[in-house]
Amino acid sequence: KFSSVLNRKVGEAEAGQYPKSSDELYSAVTNKIEKISKEISGLKLLIDNYSESEAAEFGTIDKLRLIGFMPATINKFNDLSNETEVGVAVRKLAIAFVNGKCRHFDESDIFVITGQKGSGKSTFSNKFISLQQDINTETDYLSFSDQDKRKLLTAVKSLNLAQDKHNASKRQALIIDTSNQENDLNLLMIDLCKANPEAKISIIHTLPVGSSYERLKIDCKIKSPERHYWAFTKLDTYDLSVAEISAMIELDNKCMFFSGMDKVKDGAYYSKVDQIEAYLLKKIKEEIS
Repeated sequence: KFSSVLNRKVGEAEAGQYPKSSDELYSAVTNKIEKISKEISGLKLLIDNYSESEAAEFGTIDKLRLIGFMPATINKFNDLSNETEVGVAVRKLAIAFVNGKCRHFDESDIFVITGQKGSGKSTFSNKFISLQQDINTETDYLSFSDQDKRKLLTAVKSLNLAQDKHNASKRQALIIDTSNQENDLNLLMIDLCKANPEAKISIIHTLPVGSSYERLKIDCKIKSPERHYWAFTKLDTYDLSVAEISAMIELDNKCMFFSGMDKVKDGAYYSKVDQIEAYLLKKIKEEIS
């Protein structure tokens, strides 16, 4: 049983298995264990109080917790309680997760696509171009890499902007497949703004499904989520988890796209509130009802 493993680990810590030479390490590990213990105790209390005849007694927050939402996520919503209708609560969570229609994104002249190695960034970049070409035939979408900075900045300077109504030429938008270093991205943004201060820029982060809540809270924390959009990739290999939705809501990171399969012409689409809402309701029905 997991509880016995946990008790053994706690016993080892108390017996001094962790390095005595590092008080900070010992304290950090102990705090982590205490946090995990509290989470398990909370879930165990819900399960212990559960019986088939009393299933209806589960409140809305209880149900959200049992399918994987963290307390910190639920606490972001001041108007949620165990008495809230499940459908109302689920829709609030779905709206908080999905980016939805965004004027700035739709009118962007430059799309910077970034992500860690193995995140499906380049594949998504190709899918994104194909998707936009199908949606907006009045715009030429041009693909660039940030490796040839001089060529890229030349294109940025001569870009036909969306707001330039007097230019008879077809509107252009640049899609930039970036390197993976955060510092490189910051420098690139400075260069782009200098090259064309009037251009509207959106940043799309590619993120493969299958990450833990804790990992996302560390890797996906950005200073200002505004004009940053997220694309969950590799949905043909794993399902999006409630824990991932929970982490992104806490970080105020909005999901704009889902992507799966290697085909350029298929497998990328905008995320939708109704889709996430239906997914969460199904999870509640399968795991609790």
